[in-house]
Amino acid sequence: MFQTHWHLWLQQTFDAGWMLSLMQFVSLLGYEMAYIALILLCAFGARLRAGLCVMLAVLLMACATHAIKQGAALPRPSDVDARVLDEGVPSHPFVVDGGGQAFWSLPDAQASAMLRAQPDADYGFNSGHVGVATAACVGLLLAFGIRRHWLRWALAFGWPLLMALSRMYLGRHFPADVLAGWLIGIGVALLAWQLMPGMRSSQRWQLPVLLALGALLAWAAATSRFVPVGEAGRLLALGLLVAWLQWRGWPVDPQSVTQRVLRVLGVVVIYTLARPLIDLLAAAVPLPDAPATALVWQAIGTLLILGGGVALARWTPRQHLPKVEDVQ
Repeated sequence: MFQTHWHLWLQQTFDAGWMLSLMQFVSLLGYEMAYIALILLCAFGARLRAGLCVMLAVLLMACATHAIKQGAALPRPSDVDARVLDEGVPSHPFVVDGGGQAFWSLPDAQASAMLRAQPDADYGFNSGHVGVATAACVGLLLAFGIRRHWLRWALAFGWPLLMALSRMYLGRHFPADVLAGWLIGIGVALLAWQLMPGMRSSQRWQLPVLLALGALLAWAAATSRFVPVGEAGRLLALGLLVAWLQWRGWPVDPQSVTQRVLRVLGVVVIYTLARPLIDLLAAAVPLPDAPATALVWQAIGTLLILGGGVALARWTPRQHLPKVEDVQ
């Protein structure tokens, strides 16, 4: 599962400029901005609760990926084999030919040790691109109750498989990396679906567990290297927002195309303005340069964006049903 002949076959068999461009484009859709757009579109253009469920799955998977990467600390294919191209260019591996020598063997131990000695090591196992793509797709499938068979197959297998192929083609991940990302992504999406109040069911334990999980991950991000600060801050903010919505009530989801467009455009404007505002506040308020400080600002920024979107959703005029006399 950590052998490099898979990558060599892909790169040599499909050695064309258009294939490289296609795989780079697919991988580009696995970065943060693509998921921000997806979440805002789902939450404010369709159903708020379902969109926040997808956001929960994405954030939980991002935290899980970071923790596993730091714990396993394994190299990428381009770190262990000079023949593997790194996103289309020659790689600079720690060893010349250090891929797994058998199906179940790990990469070369010397390469792993040299990678771990780097100050900002970029570990491979597991694949964040595949994991988050799977969590988002399965989260969409569960949260929106998608019943069309072809779309269910596309979300659960199609897009994650294409993302996995792109990461392998670009020399960024072993088969073990992408398989682990896919399996963990499915589990995380199921967890998010269970945790989001009112999604699968309404249980008293859901909100306390969600808040406790957000607080625990925030503490871990502030005190260790195993949880990313940005994702932990956003997850904490999401838990607080859901608690507030459970207390104050959820806004009515948009009913017309006009409402959907206005809400999405409105929250995009809020998002665009929130980032420079948070940067100004962070520069103006003298707080210590520590992970806890970054976490607080991430939480505040997320609450500002999502809370502003919810306020906008409450303000947007509802679609009125025709009066009885008008129908007659």
